[in-house]
Amino acid sequence: MDRFQEAKLLVKERVDLVDLIGGYVQLRRSGRGFSGLCPFHREKTPSFHVFPESQHYKCFGCGESGDVFTFVQEREGIGFREAMEWLADRAHVSLEGVFDVGGGGRARRQDGPDVHATLGAVRDLFEETLYGPDGAEARAYLEDRGLIDSAESFGLGLHPEAGRLSSFVREHKLSSHLLQQAGLLGRDGREPMAGRVMFPITDERGRIVGFGGRVLPLPSSEGEDRRPKYLNSPEAPFFNKRRLLYGLRQVKQAGERCVLVVEGYTDVIACHAAGFTGAVATLGTSLTRDHARLLERYATEGVVLLFDGDQAGRRAVDRAFRELVHTNLQIRIALLPEGRDPADLAAVAPGIDPGVVERSRDTMAQLVARADDALTVWFRLARAATDFSVPGNVARVAEECGRILAGLDSPARREAMRSRMALHLGLSPTAIPIPDLRSARRDDDVDEGAAPRQRAPRVRPTASPLLEADLDLLACVLAAPDLVSELGTVVGETCAAATRLLAWGREAVASGRSSPEAFCRDLFARCTDDAEARSFLADAMDRATRLKDPRGMFVRLRRDRELHFAKAEASQIKMLLKQAIASGDSAQADALTRKLQERLRRNGGAATV
Repeated sequence: MDRFQEAKLLVKERVDLVDLIGGYVQLRRSGRGFSGLCPFHREKTPSFHVFPESQHYKCFGCGESGDVFTFVQEREGIGFREAMEWLADRAHVSLEGVFDVGGGGRARRQDGPDVHATLGAVRDLFEETLYGPDGAEARAYLEDRGLIDSAESFGLGLHPEAGRLSSFVREHKLSSHLLQQAGLLGRDGREPMAGRVMFPITDERGRIVGFGGRVLPLPSSEGEDRRPKYLNSPEAPFFNKRRLLYGLRQVKQAGERCVLVVEGYTDVIACHAAGFTGAVATLGTSLTRDHARLLERYATEGVVLLFDGDQAGRRAVDRAFRELVHTNLQIRIALLPEGRDPADLAAVAPGIDPGVVERSRDTMAQLVARADDALTVWFRLARAATDFSVPGNVARVAEECGRILAGLDSPARREAMRSRMALHLGLSPTAIPIPDLRSARRDDDVDEGAAPRQRAPRVRPTASPLLEADLDLLACVLAAPDLVSELGTVVGETCAAATRLLAWGREAVASGRSSPEAFCRDLFARCTDDAEARSFLADAMDRATRLKDPRGMFVRLRRDRELHFAKAEASQIKMLLKQAIASGDSAQADALTRKLQERLRRNGGAATV
C-alpha cells in the first residue's frame, strides 16, 4: 500500500467519526450505532445513522453515505485534499510526502507564504498589544461596550502605533506583499489600520483570512472624527466578502441550527455574549446567494435576518428577498424597533439595570421567534409603500413578481412561489406574467466552487435481481472478510462498483485487515473519491449488519448464480441449435446438442428453460 493510502487509513483510525459528526449534529445511541437528524437535508424524524465499528454513516432518507473524509468534504464544502489536511491536523498525523508529485499524480503543495499562518502571527501581535501597556484605552472602550469578556473568544486585538507592524514583519520575515493584499500595509509603507481595535475575520474552518478595524472614539475635546469608523481587508484571492460571514465559526462551535444575521462585528459579539449564539454578520455587503449556499450547510432550522425598521432597512429587505428567493433556506425577517440595534437589545454593556437587561433580551427573543417569512415581510412593506386598492398598482407589483420568478431554476419552486404571491395580491396565479423563462438562468448563479445545496430525499430505483445479488454478495464478504479467498469460484459478471470493491477487498485482506471493522474502514478509505462505489458499499454494509449466517448465504448465492448463468447459457445454445437445424447444418446441430446435454447433466436439469 502506498504512502497516500497509509496516511488515509491512519487518519481514519485516529479520528472518531461519532465525535466528529457530534460536533455538527446531536446524536443519540440507537442499537449498535447512533442516530440523529440528517445534516444534508431537512427532516423531522431522524434517518441519519452513524456506525462506530465501521466508521461510516448513512442517511436512509436522502441516501448520503461515507466516512470522515466525505463528511468533512460535504459539510464544509471543500475538496478531498483540504479535508484530509484538516483531519490530519486534528489527528496529529504528518502528511509529509503524501501530496508530492508522483504517487498517482497528486500535486505538490504550492510554494509561497502560508496565508493563514502569516495572518495568524499578525493577529497574535494585535492581541499582545491589546493586553499590553498600550492597550488601556482600547480595553476601556471594549469594557464600556460590554465586549471585553468576549475579546479572547473572538480574538480581538489592537493595531499598534504606526511603524510597529512593519518592524514586526521584518523581524519575523513575513510576506509584505501578502499583508498588502490583506490591507494591513500600504505600498508606500503606511499602516492604514494603525491605532484601531482589530477584529480578525475567519472562514468557517477558523482560519484567519482578513481583518476589520474600528477607530477608537476621539475625546470630545478633539472635535468631529472624519475617519471611516470601520475598515475591512480588501478583496483578495484569500478574502471574498461574498463568501464570508463574521462569527460563523463560533456558530458552528455552539452547534446552533438557526442562524441570526445582524449588521456588524459588535452586534455579533454582543449577541453571543447575551446567549444568542447563532449570530453572524456580512462584511459590509447585503446577504447574497453565495452566503446562502454557505448557510445551507449549517442553518438547518432556518435563518432570521434582523433589519432596521427605517427606510434603509426596507431597502435591505427588498435586496435580501430578491437574492434569497433562489435558495432552499427557510428565510424569516424581523424588523427592529426604530433607533435600536441588536447590540442594544442584547444589553451586555456594564451598569444596565438587571430588569432592563431582562426586558431587552426578551424583546430580542420575541423578535426572533415571531419573525415572518421573507415573502410575507416583502409584501407587507410593499403594501406600506403602494396602494393595493388601485388596480394599476397591483398590476405593476404582479409584473415585478413575474420578473423575480423568471430567475428561479426549479419549475416546481417557481409555481409554488407564484401561487403564494398570487394569494398576497388577491389574483389567480396565471395573472402573474413570467417573462422569457428560457433565459431565466442567470450566469452569476453558476458557481463550481459553491457549497452543496440541500438534498431532496432520494427515491432509489428498483434494482435488478443481479444487482441485488451483487449487494448481497458484498454484504457476505463485509460480514466475513475471509470469504474473499473464495470469490474466484463465483461465476458471472458483477456490476462495476462491486468489481472494484471486491478487488480492493482482496488487497485489504492481504494487508492484514481481515476483521470486519478494519476491512470496512479500509474499503471506505479507498472509495472516498468514488461516489458510486461509496454508495454501493454503504448499502451493502447495511445488509451486512443484518446477516446471521454470511457463509451460508454466500454458498447459496454462489449456487444461485451458477443456476442463473447456466439457464442463460442453455437458452443461448437452444437458440443457436434452432438456427443450425433451420439452416440444415447437421454438424453444428450435433455439436450444440452435445453441449446442451452436457450443460443439463452438470446442473441436474436445472438449466431447462
